[in-house]
Amino acid sequence: MSVRTWDDPLDIAVTTVAEVASGKNPVLVVIRDEGVGGGLGGWQMYDGLNLSGRSPVCVAKPDLIALDPTLSEITDLPVGWEAHRTAPGQPWQRLQSNA
Repeated sequence: MSVRTWDDPLDIAVTTVAEVASGKNPVLVVIRDEGVGGGLGGWQMYDGLNLSGRSPVCVAKPDLIALDPTLSEITDLPVGWEAHRTAPGQPWQRLQSNA
């Protein structure tokens, strides 16, 4: 299990959707995947809605923290893990990914 810091310079962006990037929808699902750098880890943050028909966008991690400071609670999420919550302000539930 690899743990990298949130501010790691090799991992500067989050994959999300426009509704999250603009602040219209909150982040309810966070996925820390293997990423593209030999398992260094990549971040995906979504609103929990169906992704069908929506294109991914990349956003700098500090920009998402500025939109939702509670995301700082999951910046230590290890590679291969997910975090979910039912609504903003609700506690994050962490679990190891099946993917």
